[in-house]
Amino acid sequence: MCLACEEQEYFFRLWCADFLARGEIPPGLTAEDLQALGLPKPAASGRKRKLPKRPAVNTFACDSPDE
Repeated sequence: MCLACEEQEYFFRLWCADFLARGEIPPGLTAEDLQALGLPKPAASGRKRKLPKRPAVNTFACDSPDE
């Protein structure tokens, strides 16, 4: 994996962790997606906020060859 891909994965996990810390599932993801990423399910929280949805398509594509 190239450095740009590793960085993108790292920041995506941080983005998800921010939602999970608030007890929410990140927009566009399911509990199964979180489990596949190795992230915990969100803690139950009494408050829910409407947040903008994450874009459905990934705009970054790595074109470096696998090593």
